[in-house]
Amino acid sequence: PGEYLITEPITFRGKAITVQSAAGPDETTIRMGTPSDTNRGSVVMFENGETSVSILDGLTITGGRGSWLPSRSTWGGGGILFDASAGTVRNCTVVENTAEYGAGVGVYYGSSATLTSCIIRRNSATISAGGVQSVFNSTMTMTHCTIVENAAGETGGGGVCGGHSSMSMTHCALVGNTAGKYAGGLFNDNTPMTLSHCTIWGNSAGQLGGGMTCYDGATATVTNSIFWENSAPMGAQIRLSGGAASVLTVSYSNVAGGQVGVSVKSGSTLNWGVGNIDTDPCFADPSNHDFHLKSQAGRWDPASQSCVQDDVTSPCIDAGDPLSPIGWELFPNGGFVNMGAYGGTPDASQTYFGAPPCETIVAGDINGDGQVNRADLEIMALHWTDDVPLPPL
Repeated sequence: PGEYLITEPITFRGKAITVQSAAGPDETTIRMGTPSDTNRGSVVMFENGETSVSILDGLTITGGRGSWLPSRSTWGGGGILFDASAGTVRNCTVVENTAEYGAGVGVYYGSSATLTSCIIRRNSATISAGGVQSVFNSTMTMTHCTIVENAAGETGGGGVCGGHSSMSMTHCALVGNTAGKYAGGLFNDNTPMTLSHCTIWGNSAGQLGGGMTCYDGATATVTNSIFWENSAPMGAQIRLSGGAASVLTVSYSNVAGGQVGVSVKSGSTLNWGVGNIDTDPCFADPSNHDFHLKSQAGRWDPASQSCVQDDVTSPCIDAGDPLSPIGWELFPNGGFVNMGAYGGTPDASQTYFGAPPCETIVAGDINGDGQVNRADLEIMALHWTDDVPLPPL
């Protein structure tokens, strides 16, 4: 535990090792001081052909200013840089780093990065990707991560994926990120992007796409997610923008304004699938970044560390894809997964059946309504071949 001031980046040197704190990110900080080599200002670097078994775990990463990217003659990867390498980052807080591109985490040149249970907060890019960036034939996979209050001078306050790369986000929240021009939340430039069980709230852009912008041949798939209270002059929630035609598919998601909340430039395609709704998600306390769904049956309250009951129940409860695994939602869970970042996790809000939850679990009562009937049989048949996922870290 403590704060460690460094003047050169931590680098794994190609080794399959875990660099881990003893007490977690709240107690252990790695801060970049004045670099002795001004071309190397990232705090942590995966740069020597590492694989996914090179692991960074349980640290706060701050003060980085990015490393030199020769192909773009610019600075990128302020906090953590992946350069033609792979690696795993888990349970880390990447906060208050700067760069021209990818101020929080930059994934470049054929790299593959896996981020799990991380917080990417208040990083600032002068040009693009305040939070995270995956470009130049790279892959980025994020699970149970929060990307909050990052900023970009031009594009992608929360994150950017482009240059023949890909990005996947599952059980993630993008909150209060800003961009001077395009995509307060996410910018997808001619690449595949997948969002599942994500909450995109309160992001803003100066011109296009408050929550997300798809540009120049991008393909994006959104399921079991919530886009709410994002803002921009055009495409408050989502914008399909210029260049080559882009394709966006949305299903079983709550999008403010419905299809009208998605601005589509001529030539691009919006596949508005089944299960989409446009109604207040009833977040617990979004102004304080609590995006648990209100429920009369019960929801988790981080402040009191207890389950509380509300006077309303969110329409996003049990509104996810019926074929999506119920995962680790606590009983009673209705037998169907919730929308949003907590759907399918132990933090999911409980299902309300119009009466107080059953205090006794009845054998065969799959949805938790206190009865064993045809509805339980239908849910069981629907998920007969599902694999049970591992619990989140």
